[in-house]
Amino acid sequence: MTRIHQRRRRGFFLVLVLIVIAIATMAVYSFTELMVAYDDAAYLSGDLVQARVNVESASEAVRLTLAQPPEARDDLGGVYNNPQLFQAVTVSGGIDGATASNYSIVAPGLSPTLGYAGIRFGLQDESARLNLNALTVLEQNNELFSAGMAIAGVDMSGAESDEEAASSNIAVTLLMALPGMTEDISDAILDWLDEDEEARPFGAEAEYYNALPTSYSPSNGPLQSVEELLLVRGVTPNLLFGADVNRNGVIDPDEQQRFGITSDSPGAFGWAAYLTVHGAEANRSRDGNPRVNVNQDDLELLYDELTEALGNDLYASYVVAYRMYGQSSSITSTLTGQSEDDGGGGGGGRGASDSDGLNADGENADGGGNGEAQDGGPWLPDLMSEVDLTAGGSTTLTQVLDLIDSTVTIGQGDQARRYTSPFPGDPISMSVYLPILMDALTTQDAPVMPGRLNLNECPAELLYGIPMLPEETVQAILENREQASEDVNRQFDTWPMVEGIVTLDQMRLLLPLLTGGGDVYRAQIVGYFENTGVSHRAEVVIDATTVNPKVVSWRDLSHLGRGFDLSVLGLRSSLGLAQ
Repeated sequence: MTRIHQRRRRGFFLVLVLIVIAIATMAVYSFTELMVAYDDAAYLSGDLVQARVNVESASEAVRLTLAQPPEARDDLGGVYNNPQLFQAVTVSGGIDGATASNYSIVAPGLSPTLGYAGIRFGLQDESARLNLNALTVLEQNNELFSAGMAIAGVDMSGAESDEEAASSNIAVTLLMALPGMTEDISDAILDWLDEDEEARPFGAEAEYYNALPTSYSPSNGPLQSVEELLLVRGVTPNLLFGADVNRNGVIDPDEQQRFGITSDSPGAFGWAAYLTVHGAEANRSRDGNPRVNVNQDDLELLYDELTEALGNDLYASYVVAYRMYGQSSSITSTLTGQSEDDGGGGGGGRGASDSDGLNADGENADGGGNGEAQDGGPWLPDLMSEVDLTAGGSTTLTQVLDLIDSTVTIGQGDQARRYTSPFPGDPISMSVYLPILMDALTTQDAPVMPGRLNLNECPAELLYGIPMLPEETVQAILENREQASEDVNRQFDTWPMVEGIVTLDQMRLLLPLLTGGGDVYRAQIVGYFENTGVSHRAEVVIDATTVNPKVVSWRDLSHLGRGFDLSVLGLRSSLGLAQ
């Protein structure tokens, strides 16, 4: 019995040992699994950090690229669509040299109908969007624009009445061009922007917002972001962002199925695709140098600066002479709110007391008071010997186009001579001198000019919203814009005039609204690993109006997913698998 009992005890201990071994084995296995999980998590965390670093590296690369003048950027292939510069740029090859982590910078493309469709690899000019904060300025000058349109002979036959044509609000017209926009929402937006508390006929001011269950007050000032529009009465997320739920600039198949629309559907991308609060352009030439302000007081200094900037004494001397003896056009006078008889920007008289070239009545248009000035022929640089630059200028240029087809009159009475501008208004001549003038000259003593619309990159809807542009004119601009051209004139907003689409008077009217390109850019950056699909995505706005470009907006979009297949973003590793 004792032996049997001892055997049972030994068997029990054997079983106990086996159980302990099994538990220990399971513990070791669980610990191993946990360590593997921790290891995977550590690698994943590291990959996420690397993907974010890729985005930050891309942002810095863009900033450094934009620090170069436009001419230098063009030498690199430009920033509009440049896959070599912006697609699948490898930041790190990984420890093994094969686990590539890249970044790609993606922007929405334009369809043949010039609406948003597809993608490209590059930056989006913020001036290709309508700057909301510029609308109140346009509205304040609405009467001047309306008068200018009448002088320019702009066809307003689309208006239901003469009263409607005369009172058409340019700010409202631009907003109403957005797909799905209504008059009550446009009024509410302008009420949110303007400084007063007086509600428009269809608008809303503090009285409405303060009566809401969760009350707040309108900003009555500039917007800080486009998303702030969600606070405006009537603006919904669907109107603002459309069907582009993941904010990648493409209507993906799941979004098409969910909303029943395609990229070609009106309002597919929402108003956010057409609006900005950042659009601006540096007042610099394409080589990065400050433009010459033709309205500066010191004419001797102006002459020297013009001679250097233009490289043409004929051009430089005439600009100075125009400052002394020129007369602004009727449209220019109208846009400045002055009559042609006013001094300064309105037209040129220096007064009867001046003795350096004007007639006795102080007029400089067509000779003025003692009879018609005689034709002196084309302006020549030698005529500067008759000009006293120390006397200062009497005429202010509102825009560079004032110089085209203008005249200057020197002398008094029977000795008055009228000289014609070296800047004639025929398209062939303009194609030669306009790029020089538009690039080198400015009429404003300001480093930055905000708010104008990029004629070359904006979607068609925004051009149709400009009341100075009849529909057939917009169509002609869009058709010509689609034709590839290396003409230097395409870099400036005056190319429709050079190509005969609009008249000189129409161009003068359009110049305060349009530009050939801006200096604030939006970049949607995706940092990603080729083999794992780990990614980070952000939307960055970079202001390059200063010598040292700066990030003015950073929005993390990673919570919305990668946004694009790896095959689209670009695969450079031999181990990468397309999705």
